[in-house]
Amino acid sequence: MHYLTFPIVIGLLVLFSKLAAASVPVAVGEGLKGVIGYSDGKLHGSLAPLYECVFDRADIQPQYIQVPLKRGLGYLHSGEVSMVLPLAQSERRDRIGEFAGELFSADYVFVSNRQLPPISETSGLKYGLPRSFVGEQFITDKNPRIEEVTDWMQLVAMLHYDRLDAIVLPALLVGDLFGPEVVNVFEQPAGTLPVSLYMSRDTLATADMNRIKGAIENCRNGDLVSELK
Repeated sequence: MHYLTFPIVIGLLVLFSKLAAASVPVAVGEGLKGVIGYSDGKLHGSLAPLYECVFDRADIQPQYIQVPLKRGLGYLHSGEVSMVLPLAQSERRDRIGEFAGELFSADYVFVSNRQLPPISETSGLKYGLPRSFVGEQFITDKNPRIEEVTDWMQLVAMLHYDRLDAIVLPALLVGDLFGPEVVNVFEQPAGTLPVSLYMSRDTLATADMNRIKGAIENCRNGDLVSELK
């Protein structure tokens, strides 16, 4: 009978621990500036520590790609990526993937370059949104005029040149997009939604999804979320 030596046992344990940490493709929404982005092999921005917490707790090794929001959702639907972040929950997205649970809540605002009456009581305005953005659900006009764009900065330019009456943005993003010009715009609250990430039901095992959901719950209850407020 042959017995494994202690160094071999240790080596096997290390190997198995590395194999246990699944490596998965993750799409990161682009154009989010100081909020979240990916470069030089790592996440950056104010939300980066939260998502790093999730992947560390879930023992996941993410392989990031940065893409526009609509393309990321398309990749999730086709199975080309296993996760997309950051994403708020919506019924339409629930049909594409599995919401991982609330990591934090995000406020959304209507932004205009002039003082408008209460938007919830106003009709006939022209709105700007990124493609596949959840902001459309905050528009109560029965027949809204909506201009969809690929890049967040396009909305800022279109608002500046009066091609739009209002745009819908996550409140976290307003200062980064407008910079010093933020003092010249007007904001009205639009609503609040739970945010984390969406997972592919086709490419992730149930055990992996449950680990991610558990990690999100743990990270949500930590100090990182309170630092966003």
